[in-house]
Amino acid sequence: MYQIFVDRFAGPSGASLEPVPAGAPPWSHHCGGTLDGIVPRLDHIAGLGADAIYLTPIFRAGSNHKYDTADFREVDPRFGGDGAFERLAASCRARGMGLILDAVFNHVGREHAWFKAALADPDAAERRFFRWTSPTEYECWRGHKSLPELNLSDESVRHYLITGPESVSRWWLRRGATGWRVDCANDVGPECCSLLTQVAREEAALDGVTGELWNFADAWLASGALDGVMNYYFRETVLTLVRGEIAPAQAAFNLKRMARAYPTRALQCSWNMLSSHDTPRLIHVIPDSSRRLFAWVLAFACPGVPLVYYGEETGMDGSQDPDNRRPMNWDEGGWDTVTLDLIRRLAALRRDHPALRAGGYLPLPQPGVPALLAFARTRPWPGETVFVLANASDEPLRTRAFIPYAWLHDAAPLRDLLGAAPATRAASGSIPLELPPWGIALYQADDTAIPNYRFFKHRAPEGQLPS
Repeated sequence: MYQIFVDRFAGPSGASLEPVPAGAPPWSHHCGGTLDGIVPRLDHIAGLGADAIYLTPIFRAGSNHKYDTADFREVDPRFGGDGAFERLAASCRARGMGLILDAVFNHVGREHAWFKAALADPDAAERRFFRWTSPTEYECWRGHKSLPELNLSDESVRHYLITGPESVSRWWLRRGATGWRVDCANDVGPECCSLLTQVAREEAALDGVTGELWNFADAWLASGALDGVMNYYFRETVLTLVRGEIAPAQAAFNLKRMARAYPTRALQCSWNMLSSHDTPRLIHVIPDSSRRLFAWVLAFACPGVPLVYYGEETGMDGSQDPDNRRPMNWDEGGWDTVTLDLIRRLAALRRDHPALRAGGYLPLPQPGVPALLAFARTRPWPGETVFVLANASDEPLRTRAFIPYAWLHDAAPLRDLLGAAPATRAASGSIPLELPPWGIALYQADDTAIPNYRFFKHRAPEGQLPS
């Protein structure tokens, strides 16, 4: 998944954008990014191995971020209007690439026709579309008066946005979107999220509905309210691990807890995030390059869909919003090629190895080796299983990881898919291991090492494969 903040990505024909002027109002200043500008940059995105792009809001609004919607039926003219959307959707379809839009259904902007009518006339029909605390005061998202909250309990609001035969959600799916990301899903609520998820299935939206949830999301996913979540719980686990704020054992427990509590398909559809338009960029919170690369490997090795926020692949910096929304740097001379190459390699590995895309999750706790985070991505054919062994410390690690996995056969040769850790062999249910500080090995059996002999001749017995 590749996330784009449209106003800050690329100008018409993919042109570079000017920096935000010093002292410019952060919410109102537009840098000129357009949907047409994304089209010639799809080669870059596809080159990263991305299967889909997620766009922050594109509908008409006054701000550069467009979360203050004025009209859900119109692509903002600054972004190129409806024609630009049609061209982008067609280009994505031609590449087999998904196009996910931002469903900002919790609130609108003050320029939305409903709110203007409701504010002007206490007897207007639109009055009930909002929640009022006095004749002129209304509930608004986190106290921001520019974002009046919709009354999603009102059937007319739901009909217009979600459930109606010509609803906003259906309208854009039929015009080329392949899924929705639900902004502040916790405020929208599980009932409306469930309705949107059902609509997406009815409209055969391949990328479904992903909710923005910054909390543990078991109940949301178990109930089917969402197909997946922006996995901020995953992000918090990884970042606190690489900053040394939690021990590897705590990180291992968190990952195991998700794998047990989230339905398998929902976990695999959730986005493994390290940053977004709502967080500081990765380089800002993790200055050490080896720890950042460690985090990227986990994002691609753990169950879920890796998400790359635009510019993270090239090493862009940025603190809290709006600094994290700087114009994309298209000057390749200033790119972080180490991170760029790693993301491309990880995406290729994920494409070529089914275990990394859809494998089960087997925790491999190593209580005697505090620095070691270990798990496996399992497959019915044991030779496809990948063992993830990570040294979350500043010291080199030479040890033996014990692997309670019945189909890791003694003496089986193992190679690191990343090509960094030395080749090794399984030894009576263990893996001899050497890792540098903040090193990770993705070990998989190399069943070609001995001529005319295969270690893996049989599938794992049905029902006995760990998940």
